[in-house]
Amino acid sequence: MDDAVRPLVISSFAFVVGACLGSFAATVAYRLPRGLSLLWPGSFCPTCQKSLPWWCNIPVFSYVFLRGRCFMCQASIPARDFVAEVALGVAGLYLSLSFPIWDALARLLLDSALMAISLIDLEWRIVPDVLSLPGIVWGAFCATFLMPEIGFRQSILGALVGSGFLYALAKGYVLVRKREGLGLGDVKLMGMIGAYLGLPGALFTIFFGALLGSAGGIALALLTTARTEMAAEGSHGAAAQDDSASSSVSLLTMSVPFAPFLSLAAAVYAAFQPQLVGWFLENHG
Repeated sequence: MDDAVRPLVISSFAFVVGACLGSFAATVAYRLPRGLSLLWPGSFCPTCQKSLPWWCNIPVFSYVFLRGRCFMCQASIPARDFVAEVALGVAGLYLSLSFPIWDALARLLLDSALMAISLIDLEWRIVPDVLSLPGIVWGAFCATFLMPEIGFRQSILGALVGSGFLYALAKGYVLVRKREGLGLGDVKLMGMIGAYLGLPGALFTIFFGALLGSAGGIALALLTTARTEMAAEGSHGAAAQDDSASSSVSLLTMSVPFAPFLSLAAAVYAAFQPQLVGWFLENHG
């Protein structure tokens, strides 16, 4: 193969692999919380329950060709499927150009697991142990044998410190606020991330994820407040005041899923680790 063509072929293949993993991650996110098999039956429409022909399952292409609708019943296909396919396709392409092949594959598999976990947490507010706990073991394996810049020692440190920090934070929150603010699912997820990315990756994920989570929480609060004010304008008298008060109380106890923000932070570190480490050493070396 010509040297000028080889990178194009490799990057195109990497995009296809990433898009396929994105499609599988969306399938896992839909089926796993519902207790459905990941392998059987084949792909089907969640609305009409009919099996889909093979050409309706081509990642990215099928969604665009079908204009986001089921071929049989014309029901809308969840946009999250398309987003997962495109996001992991782009991640596969970028990683293939930035890291050795096995290192890139390990990082892409991490991104796939993070995508499935994020989609589940957004819909169900849970982080399944069946994904995070095996992910700790697999992350240690990848860090040891496929990601030489991480290594076994950093993997163990990352898993212990990352999960330990979140566990202490969760217990401290319960002591102060007398209610749970951070679930153990997030703690186990942080163990998986730390096992993959080592101690620097775990610390980056915690603090950058916290910043993203804070921004997301503020955005959600502002959106909720705007909706409350619009609803109040259409109401009258004491009933409107009671609704506004109850909305304010619920705003203070609003539940915001943390796993998607941790996952996004981890994906950023996985993609830009060399640049981030280089920047840190340059400014703090």
